[in-house]
Amino acid sequence: MERRTFLKKAGIGTATAAAALAVGAPSAIAAPKIQWTATSFWNPKIKIMFDMAKQFCEDVKELTDGQFEIKLYGGGELVPPPGAFDAVSKGTVQMGTGSPYFWAGKNTAFNWFGSIPFGMNAQCINSWFYEGNGQTLMNELYGRFGLVPRIFGNSGMQMGGWFRKKINSLEDLKGLKMRIGSIAGRVLSEIGVTTVMVPPEEIFPSLERGVVDAAEFVGPIHDILLGLYKVAPYYYTPGWHEPGPTLDVFFNKKAYDELPKNYQKILDVVAGNINVRTLAAFDAQSSTALDSLIKDHKVEMQVFPDDVIKKLKEISKAVIAEEAKKDPFAAKVHEDYIAFQAKTAGWGNMTEKVYWNTMA
Repeated sequence: MERRTFLKKAGIGTATAAAALAVGAPSAIAAPKIQWTATSFWNPKIKIMFDMAKQFCEDVKELTDGQFEIKLYGGGELVPPPGAFDAVSKGTVQMGTGSPYFWAGKNTAFNWFGSIPFGMNAQCINSWFYEGNGQTLMNELYGRFGLVPRIFGNSGMQMGGWFRKKINSLEDLKGLKMRIGSIAGRVLSEIGVTTVMVPPEEIFPSLERGVVDAAEFVGPIHDILLGLYKVAPYYYTPGWHEPGPTLDVFFNKKAYDELPKNYQKILDVVAGNINVRTLAAFDAQSSTALDSLIKDHKVEMQVFPDDVIKKLKEISKAVIAEEAKKDPFAAKVHEDYIAFQAKTAGWGNMTEKVYWNTMA
């Protein structure tokens, strides 16, 4: 009898059986019913990020034939968005999603697992995690808080932000108030920009009322939904501050360790699948949204002047090095990150850069 037919007649779903066979048939037969609760930094209005977290839960349920269910709540439904990390760490819920640099208040090393100015792009970040020391270092950091982390997607290169006036030189940045956070905010403050942080839903009114003169969020997909083109006519590139921002999913370590090995493997494999699909979704949808911004809404695309980028890069290098000195583990991560970035940069310079310049 064919194996698939036998498993079906035995009452074992093919998805569960496939995962279980990797660790032994008895685990499949005794597959326990498990229910988890998850909370996200993102709410359902934040496209792709929340959608993929929801897809993750659906995939886990399907691959375990309904034996492993994860009930997902959006940011603010169970705990405030920034509270997702602590909720999972304390075991209040078993799973959370967000982005590593959201947790930098816990330890500045989290910044390198999210994104740093002039850091690696999504492709190189994936290489660091899967083929370098990225995942090992991430495990060590999150493990201090009783968590098991996995990378969960990437938005790819972000945009540089929306401005109410053109930026022709460094002088045009001085005195501006800009919605931007993380290490990038410190970099801009070095050249006279006042940086503020407001949640996504407040970016539009803040620009409209002049509370801020410029703002960045993610890119075309979300920016068009927020309507930022209505209140700031100049849309700048590149997103020097976040060239490859990583998203994360993290599990309470005690809850994860108590899972059957095949369930742990399913979580890991589905997280890897979501990582690929999230970047694919951003790449596909960004081009469509950008086309609409330019053709339908007559947005003026702008490129930061070379001297501005050069100065920002110079300041970023100093600020990031200074930030790394704040914590021994951050220094360790920084050293490994920079070494891997230098290694991949040579290859990209000889291949991707030449190719894209030709395409352009």
